[in-house]
Amino acid sequence: MSYNQELAYKILEFAKLEPTVPVGIAHDFRSSDFDEDDFKDTAKQLISSGQITAYIQEDYAGLFLAFRN
Repeated sequence: MSYNQELAYKILEFAKLEPTVPVGIAHDFRSSDFDEDDFKDTAKQLISSGQITAYIQEDYAGLFLAFRN
């Protein structure tokens, strides 16, 4: 698949709010509304361009972006 602008907007919107989330609360972004390949491609582009600071993780439910360690 490929970069998805609608998904990019959602990720960037979440990234702006993430610093305001209190410690101890989930700091991950997951979106099952989009194709997993689109999610990976879009996240990689946002990370490599420096628009977000996060890393791609995978668990039993699929891919997600982790914004904090």
